[in-house]
Amino acid sequence: MPERVLFDVNVILDVVENRQPHVSRSGPALQLAATGHVKGFIAASSVDTLAFLIRKNATSAQTHVVLEDLLRILEVAPVTGEIIRTALKARWNDPEDAIIYYAAREMGCTRIVTRNVRDFRTGSGPIEVIPPEMLRA
Repeated sequence: MPERVLFDVNVILDVVENRQPHVSRSGPALQLAATGHVKGFIAASSVDTLAFLIRKNATSAQTHVVLEDLLRILEVAPVTGEIIRTALKARWNDPEDAIIYYAAREMGCTRIVTRNVRDFRTGSGPIEVIPPEMLRA
């Protein structure tokens, strides 16, 4: 069974927007989900953030296509009221990162892939937080 991995918004945007030089590291990581080498997830709370950010440089139709393509390779990790309350109780500096962390935990993810590793508390649980270039098949 493939490893369960949640992708942070910044990694996905690197690929969608061809952000240089980051796409050279984020692209291969996301490709591991596309090819089934890992079971990829995105937090539900990240989908609307992505839609908003993509829409700044694309039409509505283009935004829909990008999101539909993305959801063919990534499953959505639900963000429930309970996950939000748990994340807020954790008192992280950035509640958004805590919500992503606890959504990943709820889905049984073993890793979160992000370019902002320092934004996530280390040692706060069973999930390893890594930069995209460290994700391997």
